[in-house]
Amino acid sequence: MMNSRERVMCALAGDQPDRVPFCEGSVDASIARALAGSDRDLSERQISDMLKRDVVVSIVFAPYFADSIIGSDGQSYVTDGWVKTREDLEKMELPDPNDLELYKDARKVLDEKGDYAAAAAIKLGVAPMFMSMGLDGFSYALMDDPDLVHEVLRRYAEWQIIVNQNLVEMGFDFLWSFDDMAYKSGPFCSRLDFIEFLLPSLQMVAESITIPWVFHSDGNIMSLLDDLLALGINGLHPIEPGPMDLAEVKTKYGEDVCIIGNVSVDKLSSGTPEEIDRIVRQCIEMAGPGGGYMISSANSIPSYAQPENVRMMAQAIQKYGRYPLRW
Repeated sequence: MMNSRERVMCALAGDQPDRVPFCEGSVDASIARALAGSDRDLSERQISDMLKRDVVVSIVFAPYFADSIIGSDGQSYVTDGWVKTREDLEKMELPDPNDLELYKDARKVLDEKGDYAAAAAIKLGVAPMFMSMGLDGFSYALMDDPDLVHEVLRRYAEWQIIVNQNLVEMGFDFLWSFDDMAYKSGPFCSRLDFIEFLLPSLQMVAESITIPWVFHSDGNIMSLLDDLLALGINGLHPIEPGPMDLAEVKTKYGEDVCIIGNVSVDKLSSGTPEEIDRIVRQCIEMAGPGGGYMISSANSIPSYAQPENVRMMAQAIQKYGRYPLRW
């Protein structure tokens, strides 16, 4: 029987472990407390112990230079980016990427990880650029000052390269980039603009990653998948239900990349435990055969999820995910 780290690394390599790994990147603190019946926040290790999750995750994100508000769900939401003109570049004050304080929480996760696979959540620089410029600011700059887009991406990329190198040296098993770049209908920009503006920056950062890594983007990124896979990614997350089809992605790309996803966040929030049990089984039926698959929510476990649905998800993964798959 494999331990969690062995199970995750096996699936990331495209092989078939002893069971489908549960690879959830983020569980909201309030949901974790509710499941544990505790009034104290749980550590990554405690969350994984409780849910039989196979990973522990530390977040080391680049900052956004933007206004934000706190929503009714307690989450922070960006409202408007600050970087609209060249004069605004002075607002981009990135922290020292070699400051040990930046990695304080990451070190704690590693120290407590036990047999779990340890992931560091990062951003390659595309999502921070979109947030700091705003989609409207990015769109105007493509016509008015395209070099401004290149400059913002360059600053984020150079910072992230150093951070990646430090995280690798610390001993993380894999990196997990969260760079949303699509609506439900398709990418934020045309493929031509993606190739000219975004892809060079992504390539520069990807070349700095010397361990397995996972790429995340919500929305429909089917038109960009060949370009993204050429970056050398090992895992693709979250295959958002609706915009993307799990079975189609598995069929077309399952030989090239580990598929990760895609239990509906909407159903985790508004469905029933019985629905979650059915969805977990369907996900494993579609993407589990042959390995190269890890199950997770289709984004993260948010504060508005129903704790009983999250509990059912964890239980159903244990029930249906054992290889050889049979029901």
